[in-house]
Amino acid sequence: MRYPALGTTSVPASEKDYGEVIALLEAGSLPTEDLERSSMAHFLLAHDGSGNVIGAIGVEHYGRDALLRSLVVAPEYRNRKLGTQLVADLEARCRSMAVANLFLLTTSARNFFSSQGYQAIGRESIPAKLLAAAEFTRLCPGSATCMTKSL
Repeated sequence: MRYPALGTTSVPASEKDYGEVIALLEAGSLPTEDLERSSMAHFLLAHDGSGNVIGAIGVEHYGRDALLRSLVVAPEYRNRKLGTQLVADLEARCRSMAVANLFLLTTSARNFFSSQGYQAIGRESIPAKLLAAAEFTRLCPGSATCMTKSL
């Protein structure tokens, strides 16, 4: 997907993007300790006109369910619909892979994800296979809001 106002395109990440993605996630106070270079295959990136990573979104697949994780946009590029487009691009990618339901945890972006069609749910509604993910077991606090969207 092209972002005409920014001159950027979302593209799959590669292992060479690891350092930039980790730095962007850490700057956004998002968890990175479980991410390895090979994890980059599960991320989409947005670049500025100079090739710098200015946005990222990741996903973990669990059959027909998936965990959306780590949506981040560099502060100077926020409020330009880049996060919205990254979510839409990731959802389209998930649909093409036969994912039926996306789940996520958030401590600060509930309103944003609600505006994208996600609904808050209790942890008891999360499929067991997702509850075993690092985000649920050790990376996100118990106070994080669980949300879902059917694709």
